[in-house]
Amino acid sequence: MAFEEEKKVLHETLSIINKQYERLAEIPEYIGDNFTENVLEGSRQRVRESLTIAKKEPYFARLDFKEEENEEVKATYIGKAGVFDEHTGDVLITDWRAPVASLFYGFSGSEDDVYYLSPDGIVEGEIYLKRNIVTYNQELQRVVDRYIRGEQEASGGDEFLLYKLEDQKDNKLRDIVATIQGEQNEIIRYPLNKAVIIQGVAGSGKTTVALHRLAYLLYEYREQLTAHRMIIFAPNTIFLDYISQVLPELGVGDIVQTTFPKWVMTSIIDDPKCKLESLSERRKAFFESGTAEKNNWKGSLEFQQQIREQLSQLEKDWIPEEDFIPWENKKGVLLEQINTWIEADFKGNPATKKYDRLKAKLTRWIEIEAKMYGEKKEQEQARKEGKKELRRYLRKWKKRKPYELYAQILKRMERTDLLPPKDKITLDDLAPLLDIHDYWYGIEREERFDHVVIDEAQDFSPYQVSVLHARTKTASFTILGDLAQGIHSNEGIDEWENFIDLFGTSRSKFFQMTKSYRSTYEIIAFSNTILRHLTNRPAYAEPVFRSGEEVQIQQVETDEKLKKITSWIHDMKNKEMKTIAVILRSEADCNAIYPKLKEKIPELTMITTEDKSYEGGISLLPVYVSKGLEFDTVLMVDVDETRYPVTEQTAKLLYVGCTRALHHLSVIYSGNASKLISNE
Repeated sequence: MAFEEEKKVLHETLSIINKQYERLAEIPEYIGDNFTENVLEGSRQRVRESLTIAKKEPYFARLDFKEEENEEVKATYIGKAGVFDEHTGDVLITDWRAPVASLFYGFSGSEDDVYYLSPDGIVEGEIYLKRNIVTYNQELQRVVDRYIRGEQEASGGDEFLLYKLEDQKDNKLRDIVATIQGEQNEIIRYPLNKAVIIQGVAGSGKTTVALHRLAYLLYEYREQLTAHRMIIFAPNTIFLDYISQVLPELGVGDIVQTTFPKWVMTSIIDDPKCKLESLSERRKAFFESGTAEKNNWKGSLEFQQQIREQLSQLEKDWIPEEDFIPWENKKGVLLEQINTWIEADFKGNPATKKYDRLKAKLTRWIEIEAKMYGEKKEQEQARKEGKKELRRYLRKWKKRKPYELYAQILKRMERTDLLPPKDKITLDDLAPLLDIHDYWYGIEREERFDHVVIDEAQDFSPYQVSVLHARTKTASFTILGDLAQGIHSNEGIDEWENFIDLFGTSRSKFFQMTKSYRSTYEIIAFSNTILRHLTNRPAYAEPVFRSGEEVQIQQVETDEKLKKITSWIHDMKNKEMKTIAVILRSEADCNAIYPKLKEKIPELTMITTEDKSYEGGISLLPVYVSKGLEFDTVLMVDVDETRYPVTEQTAKLLYVGCTRALHHLSVIYSGNASKLISNE
């Protein structure tokens, strides 16, 4: 009954959508200069974009709600984009970000008060139905009731979530608008202007939640925010490629997606001689050395404080300590007056802006004083001599670039051992260089961010976050990560208090996401046992009960390892797994086995620290490259006591590798198994 009813509604809705789309498609795009026509064209383009999304997937949910002051139960269909019926003016499809849609995500069936916050205030009422609807190619595929008023809570919610989780992965992260859970919805819709800090277990959907939060903020605060002033900092280019489809699927464009090193080096450090060391080579060397010494003084707020103190002193020393006297036997501008201008009139300006303003002020002073000469010829000569002397005077203010200032600061601190060669700037130097740049040159208004997302934030230093905070209009951040996956222990943090203290408790909100939606119960339970070896362990992952096969652990003789890997890949292909990953401890281990394995599995691809994208299929990769990715099935190779001794670093690496698996996980080792996976 419900299926046939929804089939009819879908047909009628698509008919309206298709007609509106065809009518708009016939109107030529306006590209002239008329202001009114440009406004109309902008409006038409927004409608075209919404209709394009709706044609592909009109909606995914239905919510029947009766307002308290109304007798009518209204059916609201919720989709990725809002659509109006142009003839009636009625809402045909409600955008998932609209206030009323929050009821679909937040209502569990047990709440006493049911309401949502509209622009006009609180709207109270009763929910009669929550229904998920699946369409494909404009055809109805599935109808699942999650709540029906008057009946016991339907199990359809869990059924639909499991149905979606069972989907196999391709090479891109997808949106979750149809299955946003209550705790995820709270984070997505959390108000603007606070730093939202998320500790999320592997598979909790924290990255997807952050991307949906961006889409929500742009919708809810459309008068305050613009997409091109929002930025996402991702851990690497592979991850950027992996998440690249989510925002376009949600109808959001123009948000900058980059890595912190790339952004600093290309946008801020205006010096062609400054080059970043190979970050991939640095991290590869770190992981393959087996050491995990934490020594990130350059990333600390204490180091930032010292940098700032030295900058303040350098700025004072930079100012010429003499009067400006452009003409002999004539009065000039005394140093006392210059200092007054700088300290009072120019207060709050960065160093270079003070230079520019002093130059303009002295130029104007020369013009006024030159008019005191009687003859025009004498006036012109006075101007010429005055400006020549001004150029000489200002040459004492040598223009300096961030690296030169950095070198001078470290010399004054007697820490020249911390200065890298100009052509080998390290990751640790980027925050100080950015801070020096912004202090010395200032931050233009158009360079300030409306909102910043930092993914894998446990690998960011407090100094990095501090300088980004200074570039953001308010404390508008979404900061997410997992301390249990902090494999870059020489770069990042050990506790979220480092960032909470930076913003202050009144300007930040901390969330924990402990439910894992990625892996089966068996994979999560196995991965959790690895975390018992961490000293500062975050909360264990709580599985959504999706059961699968037990984790397979097997000892394999060294000379049989290639044969075992090959047979395992064939088994997974026979099980129709789409994304298959063989994960080894290091890139050197991968290089040793790749040629032989490639002969037996021609479609095999190897992913390294140098790669820019992930293409799916069958992959061979080091464990540290796997972070952030997901695979239908994973084989962890060589999990022995040599490659995975009991240390915090290797525990985190092994946890990362195991939690990449959605449906199936196997572990093989030769010799003695790592104690990280034993019951001892």
